[in-house]
Amino acid sequence: MDLKTLEYMEQRAKQGRELAERILELKSRISRVKGNSLHCIDFKIGSGTLRTSQWDDKQISEYQAHIEASMINVYIDITNAEIQRLEKELFEL
Repeated sequence: MDLKTLEYMEQRAKQGRELAERILELKSRISRVKGNSLHCIDFKIGSGTLRTSQWDDKQISEYQAHIEASMINVYIDITNAEIQRLEKELFEL
């Protein structure tokens, strides 16, 4: 095996590790979002912040709950799509 082949294999292995680490990170984020570690959703708007509900707020409105549930579901769907894309890229590597 020549040096050029070894460098090529090393580059592909590095790319594979980076893809695998990114996949694990995204799966971990989904687990945290589905778990109890999500307390509120903030929007940074200019120099201010819009919070959908307060931390540990027991009495959020149906409106707030609907907004947060929709945002969480969209986040999970988009993240799962990205995981699938990365897994395909890793498989093709």
